[in-house]
Parts: sequence; C-alpha cells; structure tokens
Amino acid sequence: MVKMKNNPFLQYLDEHFSENAEVLKVQFAKYAALIEEHNKVQNLTAIAPSEYEEKHFLDCLLLRETYNFRNETLLDIGSGAGFPGVVLAIAYPELQITLLEPIKKRCNFLSTVVKELELTNVEVVNERAEDYAASKRGEYDLVTSRAVSSLSIMLELSVPFLRINGSALMMKGRNYNAELSDAENAIYILKVEVGKTDLHFLPSDGSMRVNARFIKKGSTPKKYPRPFAQIKKNPL
Repeated sequence: MVKMKNNPFLQYLDEHFSENAEVLKVQFAKYAALIEEHNKVQNLTAIAPSEYEEKHFLDCLLLRETYNFRNETLLDIGSGAGFPGVVLAIAYPELQITLLEPIKKRCNFLSTVVKELELTNVEVVNERAEDYAASKRGEYDLVTSRAVSSLSIMLELSVPFLRINGSALMMKGRNYNAELSDAENAIYILKVEVGKTDLHFLPSDGSMRVNARFIKKGSTPKKYPRPFAQIKKNPL
C-alpha cells in the first residue's frame, strides 16, 4: 500500500519518475487542461478539476505497483477520457497503446489529446470490444480497463485480445472480492490465472482501489467474446 502526504501526484512523479518528472508534470498539466475544457461540453468525468491529479492520474499510475511496464503492446478497453490508457502513454512512451472507445465524441476527444500531447505511441479506435476482437485476437501483450463493467464481463471482453502469458490489468474498487468470487467460472473457462493484486487508499479521502493482474495461460475458446447483449444477460 502506498502512503503519501500533500500533493501526492507530484510527489509520486518525483519519487518514481525522477529522470523525467518535470517533463511529465508539463504533459499532465496539458492533459488536465484539455479534460477541463472539453468536460464543459461533454460528460468526460464527474471529478472536479482540483482532483484530477489524485483521482485520475495518480490512481492510474498506481498500476505500476502491479505490473512492470516495458516495451509492449497495450489495449485500453473503454478508454473514456483516457484512463488509464493516456496516463500510461504519457508515463511510458515505450508502450504501444490502442485506446478502444465505442462512443464517437469521446474518441474525438482522445484524438485531440493524442495530437496536442504529441503521443506518437497511441492510436484511437472507435469500436466496441466484442467487434474489434474479431480481427485482433491474440495480438496484445496487455489489456487494461478501469470502471467499465463487472470483472466477469471484462475478462470475457479482454482475454481474447491477449497473447499466451499476456496480462489483463483490472482496476476495481471496494467490491472487488465479491466480483472475484462471481468471476470464478469466467477465470476457469477463459484459462486465466489470478496474478498480483494490490490494494491502495487514495490520500485525500481514503477511497479504496484494487489493481489486479490476470494472466492468460491457454487459448481462448473461439466463441468468446460473445455479443454484448448475451454477455450482459448471461455473464460467465
């Protein structure tokens, strides 16, 4: 568990990204300004601008406690305003990241962020995960998701994209243990192994965060992912 004092996000950058912390601070400030500006005309986040650094940026960077990011391919499912995909793209330019988002307006925002921040390691795709999987099975080293759906549903949507021994990194909250219990069948069917799991509490209000790694250990049956209506009606 990570414990931090005042200005936890900037302190975290100084401590864990010391070689380029100042450059990252500039990039994240630009990103925050873009979120605030575009949030006035579309629903990107309910979090106040004063809390972006901790509740969005720091929250996403805490994934590094669960996985050692390196030069790999990463698919971020349901990117929304770019969490965690854009945050990881800024912090780890060696990652090759695909931001997958089904809502066109959000894709337009993500494309603006990519252009303004000159994120040459990022592509934005406007498509649903279950449709995109048809052409991208087994092509990614990593899949991430944050606050998209239940663990069982997200595993079915995520695991087909992974190479064998690839990892799905799931960002969950206080209901994680219940979701994990409900996902036992999905874990078995999709041939994944539960890996490192980390518990964090955000400094300002003690909000609980759980980051969990799931490792693909066998080929995913071709029937998965199913159409989303079926996934939602009958989760694994």
